Amino acid sequence: MGQVLIGHVEDQATFQAIRHALEAQRPYLRLSRVEVDGQTELAPQEGGMRVFWIYRGRGEVFIPSGYRTQEGDGLPLPPEYQPEPIPSAFGRLLRLIQDGLPTVRPGAQIPVQAILGRWKTEEIFVGDIAGELWKLEHVPRPWAEDPQTEAALAELFAQYRSVGFCSKQSASWEPIMEGDQLIVDSQKTLRVRGQFACLSMEHLERPVSHVSAVRRLRYLADTAGGCNPDFDPFRRLPLTWYMNAPGEADDGVNWVNSHVVNIPRETSPSHFHPSRPVRGGQLQTELYLVLDPGSYRLNTSGRTPMLIIFPNLRNLAQYEQYQLEPGSFVYIPPGTGHRGLDVFVNVLTLPGFKPHNEYYIDRDIRELTGGQSPYNETLLDAKNYENIEDLLA
Repeated sequence: MGQVLIGHVEDQATFQAIRHALEAQRPYLRLSRVEVDGQTELAPQEGGMRVFWIYRGRGEVFIPSGYRTQEGDGLPLPPEYQPEPIPSAFGRLLRLIQDGLPTVRPGAQIPVQAILGRWKTEEIFVGDIAGELWKLEHVPRPWAEDPQTEAALAELFAQYRSVGFCSKQSASWEPIMEGDQLIVDSQKTLRVRGQFACLSMEHLERPVSHVSAVRRLRYLADTAGGCNPDFDPFRRLPLTWYMNAPGEADDGVNWVNSHVVNIPRETSPSHFHPSRPVRGGQLQTELYLVLDPGSYRLNTSGRTPMLIIFPNLRNLAQYEQYQLEPGSFVYIPPGTGHRGLDVFVNVLTLPGFKPHNEYYIDRDIRELTGGQSPYNETLLDAKNYENIEDLLA
């Protein structure tokens, strides 16, 4: 399915190699880098939905009055934002789930409680619960012993994209920084100013964005899971998998996902995304855009960011190890084993973090190499969703 490509995002040879590999696999995409120095307008290059991920520097974005966002479940938004009252039907769902919480099964308790944690008052619900619904979808059903509670949880999938918004009451410039995400499309542009650099990707066949234009990490909740399932993670989801219903096949609403996550070696699983998607749809490709942990005051003293690659899943004795630094840029094609160690990274996936499309291989590594290749001893029993031979067929 191709080879891993790695270098610095600002190295021209590396960037062009990754751009060619990505666009050959997905001809409807355009990958670019953007430097902002002063004031300018971010706009699509070819009339599509264009996403910008800041990886260096700081600046400001002009946000008009009336702008709506699902941010605010991390740090509170500034006072000029007002939460929108929830629809009465969604309020009834939340009350049913709250009342039925004792009947929710243990495996579903964490995502369900995280959803309820965004319910601030009877009429106010703040934030995007797509990540929690992704985790809930991975728990075997029924999620609750009470049928009404189970039905209410399933109904969340039909309503979550229309709730959790705050509206801005007055226009102003607002700070943006490394790790933040900006989106423009054929109908809206963004005014920005400052000194910062972005990785940018445009989908030529999506003229209108389906999500808010600005997602700032400081206003997003930490959501334990993936490569950082600890109780106190840095794992924030500017753009994650959107599902219309639990168990749906093929691809979701999004065409790209962004997870900004601190990956400590203790909780990082060796894994791959198969070259034949478990539930159909497109193959899952990953890009690592390494960020500076100092930007968010993360304590990584004494730790060296690394990436381990298993290029041949039929020969796990063969592996490659790379040291990473802020600005490192990595292309990981489908069917490639990998594990990040002590790295603070924006993990970009195309078309996204597909449900049930991850296979954990730490036990395979230990058993098939006699422990000679690196593996995570604490994750030997990580759950897999398919037989590895089926995925390699």
